[in-house]
Amino acid sequence: MGGGGLMRYARLGFAALAFFLMMPFAFSQDAVMIMNHKELDPHQRPLVRFTHEQHAAKMDCVQCHHDYDEYLNNKGGEGGVCSDCHVQSPMDGKLSLLEAFHGQCKGCHEVMQREGKPNTPVTCGECHILRK
Repeated sequence: MGGGGLMRYARLGFAALAFFLMMPFAFSQDAVMIMNHKELDPHQRPLVRFTHEQHAAKMDCVQCHHDYDEYLNNKGGEGGVCSDCHVQSPMDGKLSLLEAFHGQCKGCHEVMQREGKPNTPVTCGECHILRK
């Protein structure tokens, strides 16, 4: 094999190595969910950007994806979204969507802050961030 063929294989090998080394970085970003629910229109504050994977790594799924039986036991959810059960106005003993978000998210963040965990947003402007 001549020098040109060897060089071509070396470049191809280097490109493959670089590709595989960069793969973790390509998939390490959290999927950002923009909390834009029509049930909350018109929005009075900037929309919240929520990183599901970051939160899921720190807590059990049933803390958010819950489903209560008639005895108020949390039997877990099927991975639905909040607006599957919580709507604009409270009904059937369920919180409104806004109350569910604020109670669940802010409540959990307040507990974390009391436990001394830094950088836990609890004020309106820490979650509803105006982006330019």
